[in-house]
Amino acid sequence: MKEDVINTPSDRSPISEPAPAARAGQSLKDLLELLEHAGYGGAMIHDVLGETGVTAAATGAPQAAEWHVQRSTATDHARQLVRTFYLRRPISMAALDQCVGTKLIEKLIADHVFVPHGADTWISNVDIRPITVASHGVEDVLIASDPDASLWDHMPGPDHVPGVGNAPISLLGSIPPIADGSRVLDLGCGSGVLSLVLASSATDVTVVGTDISLRALAYAQVNGQRLASKTKSTVTWKHGDWFAPVAEEKFDYLVANPPFVVGPPDVEHVYRDSGLPLDGATQHVVESAPGFLTDSGTAHILAAWALRNAETAAQRVVSWLPEKGIRAWVLQRETVDPATYVTTWLEDESIDPRHEAGRARTQRWMDYFAEHDVVEVGLGFIHLQRIEDDAPTELTVEPLDHALSPGTFLGAEVGEFFARSEWLAGISGRGPEAILDAHFALRPTVALERVSLPGSDATTSLGFLPEVSRLTRTDGPRWSHEVDEPLITVLAGVHPRALPLRDVAELYCAVNDVDDMEFCAALAPLAVDLVRHGMLIPAELWDESEEENHYLKEGV
Repeated sequence: MKEDVINTPSDRSPISEPAPAARAGQSLKDLLELLEHAGYGGAMIHDVLGETGVTAAATGAPQAAEWHVQRSTATDHARQLVRTFYLRRPISMAALDQCVGTKLIEKLIADHVFVPHGADTWISNVDIRPITVASHGVEDVLIASDPDASLWDHMPGPDHVPGVGNAPISLLGSIPPIADGSRVLDLGCGSGVLSLVLASSATDVTVVGTDISLRALAYAQVNGQRLASKTKSTVTWKHGDWFAPVAEEKFDYLVANPPFVVGPPDVEHVYRDSGLPLDGATQHVVESAPGFLTDSGTAHILAAWALRNAETAAQRVVSWLPEKGIRAWVLQRETVDPATYVTTWLEDESIDPRHEAGRARTQRWMDYFAEHDVVEVGLGFIHLQRIEDDAPTELTVEPLDHALSPGTFLGAEVGEFFARSEWLAGISGRGPEAILDAHFALRPTVALERVSLPGSDATTSLGFLPEVSRLTRTDGPRWSHEVDEPLITVLAGVHPRALPLRDVAELYCAVNDVDDMEFCAALAPLAVDLVRHGMLIPAELWDESEEENHYLKEGV
């Protein structure tokens, strides 16, 4: 993988002191290579910590994770590597010499990658964590970054560079598979997590990672150097503010985990605070992204939006979209009240909301929300697709506040959604007749649920009486629709190589003495909703092989 850092002029400098990666690129690179050759990765970490220990580390309980190391039956070398680099526990010079060797130790200490921690004891000054994303076919990409506060009681500095955390992992899970030969923009790439995973996920991918932080780009460059011999993809790192480093360029995919924290226009931490008021960062990315997408290109944004009294996510986001040329799917994972939101982000920077500094920050932040009538903050994903320039913009906003099916790759659902929406847009101009004349398959993972409740009057039990029937997907987002018996019967008769939907409906009407024109008029919009949620799949999109629950044809 070829890499460059191209310095682009910026109006503001995010750097006060050089990051370890900036002053120790070669020694840190050598350390990452050593760890890779030693097998330091997800399998080793799970072997040493077990599932419970990994969970303890992830939830900020370092001593509980250490307890599992002490009782692990893994090799001493594996235990020491995990303890030193994953949990970032102090290590003696003798033990460090056994881990990495004397020559590399001297370089790492000179470059402040390891720093003193008591008498003859040293501690890693960087986090080094592997990331595996099975949905993208990527395993054990090592990411070095600034130390994570969850395992070490410290307050991250203003130029803190995070590594493998919940935000990039969550976003990677909602990005569709990257096609070979694509161009990808990672806006605000940080330590390079998204760039390096996506570059490793396909062949001949060109990735451009941009960031305002030189600390972040220094880490990203070191993290990416080891992939040169593993893939033909290319990663270029560019320094600059927002979209300035890629002016006039177009991309097939745009991914962004921007500094989306909603609040006053301050920059306490460059990785999360944009300096824009309220949800200005999300607004800026959403408004600007369409201009950097190729035809049918897509953008995938981890986002937050401020909601005023009685305002919905749809009302907020629609004001950021152009009138034409974009298809948008907004998935709202949750909404939180101001107090919960503020407390969460104070704890993120290790500020105790009970202490005086925490109380003062809480007061100012919540006053700011009140001044702008913000009563909730919405959190989720915004997915955009560029469509024909003269086509009206489409916006679909849905809650994703229910549990996903185990093993769900939301990115596959995003790709399906755009394919299904494109199909619907293609026939919408012909009216409901086009839906009725189409052939469909019923998704094999759709379950029919019939709910009955006990019935009784004052003197007699009436047993169980039907209450409601639902069609529910047992895969992916588990969308659910209430249905009645006529619709159930019609859906049971659809097949991609048999009768069109209209003929199935008319057969039902003939058998049951129902007016077919009235029935079909009511059926068409119901079918549209079922297509949108992937319960009915148009025959043109149907993959008869049904391999691994992928029901749409490859490349659709």
